Amino acid sequence: MDDITCSRSRRQMLGALGALGGLGGTALLGAWPSLGHAQAASNATRLLVGFPPGGTADVLARALQTRLPHGETPLIVENRPGAGGRIAVGELKNAPADGRTLMVSADPILTIYPHVFPKLPYNTLADLVPVAPIASEPVGLCVGPMVPASVRTLADFLAWCRQHPKEAVYTTAAAGTTMHFVGSQLEHASQVDLLHVPHRGGAAAVQDVMGGQMASTVTSMSLAMPHLGSGRLRALAVASPKRWKRLPEVPTFAESGFPAIRAEVYYGTYLRAGTPAAQVEQWHQAVSTVTRSAAMVAQLDQLSLDPMLLAQRDFAALVRADLERWGPVVRASGYSADD
Repeated sequence: MDDITCSRSRRQMLGALGALGGLGGTALLGAWPSLGHAQAASNATRLLVGFPPGGTADVLARALQTRLPHGETPLIVENRPGAGGRIAVGELKNAPADGRTLMVSADPILTIYPHVFPKLPYNTLADLVPVAPIASEPVGLCVGPMVPASVRTLADFLAWCRQHPKEAVYTTAAAGTTMHFVGSQLEHASQVDLLHVPHRGGAAAVQDVMGGQMASTVTSMSLAMPHLGSGRLRALAVASPKRWKRLPEVPTFAESGFPAIRAEVYYGTYLRAGTPAAQVEQWHQAVSTVTRSAAMVAQLDQLSLDPMLLAQRDFAALVRADLERWGPVVRASGYSADD
């Protein structure tokens, strides 16, 4: 799933960590009730990430690593890639409920996967506790040079697809993702046949559209942003509730006649269910303090991500609501993963 953003460059990752060097982590350490003062250094507090280094979840985890208070025990980022992020969730589920294993994850692994994988080895609501969000970004529809420059709106694109059914294709990072189901919603709501072509990663999907091999892509907008000024990629709509501040000229799907299409990918932190409420609150306060800092806000802006701050109960309610919301969408698409 971190194919949503896994094309983040090594330079961006290092820049993220460098820019966060000015955060006031020392002050936080002074106020933090240690999660393990008596523990040996080998018993580190872990930040689990379900993807290899370099993706957005990993960048955010390493940003937190440099600034989160953790008492006298080391705080390490532990990448557990595989199965589209599911391995890390399983690792968290099986960890002790002692507040010393935290996971950084994009929401689809917890809100969409339960409807996609028939034998998912975890239950989002029963096995995990949402702690604090970190950042979000909208999903959007972009077209490339295969689509004439005269196509300037989503309505224009759908009309063009009706006239060119063989080219009526949208590509995404992978099947079973937020982007896949945004495209599926558009197909059903518009009653225009749109062929979904999944790629192995969002960067490959965007490149095929820019190269003229595919007409359109539904993609994370942070991935599209670096290419929108080139003339080879044009954004027609975003799925955020309101226009995205970075592209104020691009309407939302709702403004374009599709009010039910709403999708933002958000990244947050999670603990195992059963973790004492006091430790959940400690982590919530610590993550939120880092997220609202000026240096973090500036770096998120550089990555085209929006800082996200919610009370712990509101974040938990959001995850629960999105888990319920995506169920009918996935079922309407008819898609189910084999594994």
